[in-house]
Amino acid sequence: MMNFDLVIHNGTIVSESGSQLADLGIKDGRIAAIGLNLTGKEVIDASGLLVIPGGVDPHVHLNMPTATTITSEDWFSGTLAAAYGGTTTILDFVEPLPGETLKEALQARKGEAAGQTWLDYGLHMTISDSEKIPEIKSLVEEGVSSFKIYTTYGDMQLNDYEIVAVLDAVKTINGIVMVHAENDAIVKHATRNLVKDEKLAAQWHPHSRPALAEVEAVQRMIYLARVSGANLYLVHLSTRGAVAAAGQALEQGQNLVAETCPQYLLLNRERYQNEDSEVAAGFVCSPPLRSPGDQQAIWHALRQKTVLSIGSDHCAFNIHTQKQAGLSDFRTIPGGIPGIELRYPLLYHFGVRSGMLSLEQWVTICSTNPAKSFGIWPQKGSLMVGADADLVLFDPAKEFSVNVENLHEKVDYTPYDNFTLIGFPVMTILKGKKLIENGVLRESVPTGTFLKCGSPIIPN
Repeated sequence: MMNFDLVIHNGTIVSESGSQLADLGIKDGRIAAIGLNLTGKEVIDASGLLVIPGGVDPHVHLNMPTATTITSEDWFSGTLAAAYGGTTTILDFVEPLPGETLKEALQARKGEAAGQTWLDYGLHMTISDSEKIPEIKSLVEEGVSSFKIYTTYGDMQLNDYEIVAVLDAVKTINGIVMVHAENDAIVKHATRNLVKDEKLAAQWHPHSRPALAEVEAVQRMIYLARVSGANLYLVHLSTRGAVAAAGQALEQGQNLVAETCPQYLLLNRERYQNEDSEVAAGFVCSPPLRSPGDQQAIWHALRQKTVLSIGSDHCAFNIHTQKQAGLSDFRTIPGGIPGIELRYPLLYHFGVRSGMLSLEQWVTICSTNPAKSFGIWPQKGSLMVGADADLVLFDPAKEFSVNVENLHEKVDYTPYDNFTLIGFPVMTILKGKKLIENGVLRESVPTGTFLKCGSPIIPN
């Protein structure tokens, strides 16, 4: 019988395919066996705990510059905070500078992350300049298979002709196109009316990006992707109309993955009604928080497997100095909210404990499906023999009080302040080594590496 480096003994092993009480054996940083009575050099008793694949967060923004500032979260702090919350793989973005080739931009971004990441990471490439479209195929061998586009946002925006060209180019390499979908004309029209009426405080931000802007752009992207036959990934859906459109497209056999984020499930637009503009500014993100009815529709879509992926869209700015600087005009408040640390446990508390999601669905949307969508499964997001031993021991009874002091995110607030969660990670294991144990960092230096992403497996 093989003697493993590490055995996780007597835990409930949860994967997309089911749950079982068993031992898990790790050898040379990989999962080597699942069975009974396994023996190892080190044995961890996981009685009463869930043994789950480490989370895969498909949508984060670390060390990201904006026109006026840079996210408060860097590679070092962001990947460490993710690990404390049970996430073991992240996917971030490359945003090429004018005059930079896609390959040059990729190498520069990898250079930033080198030696700074506690977790393995992959990168999506942003395409905001149609002249870069011919370079898309050159990134396959570099390990980039996902390309993000915007239907709004000034210089980031592509028109429909350019979008079709990106879809066609990505189709030829069997990659996937991610899209931030909001109708630019609707956003501009709503914003112009607010400016005319001098409604510029943070509280007016949600009125500048109406639900219809998302619904129209999502429907349009679905049709454009259908024409080209490209794989489509719809980021951060926030409205009932958008998830309904995604559901209809899935029924018609389209290759599509719909993503939402915890903020659109757990927070609503009442947060903007706070009389304190600083508090309201903390919730400024795009798309904005929506109505309770939208929240319910997205929960239903998760349950029905219309929404297949959960990203944090972690984009952290401090309220003091960074968000504060834009209080006189919501258009200048840096948009984004933090959430990289709480994504996995929030979905357990509000999804599994409420009966909305099964354990298997929870693991699938937070780990397996994101890994499949970006071509890193089964190396990541699975408990299959041969997969990287990126595991989390999750205590379903552990109570966690959410406040800034208890989190590791490098930001001066949390949108989930005063939430009490039941269920939280007690150990995060990366490639067979304990990284976090009972809230204590066990490693001394970051050892995360760049992950080459392949062609997506569209989950169903």
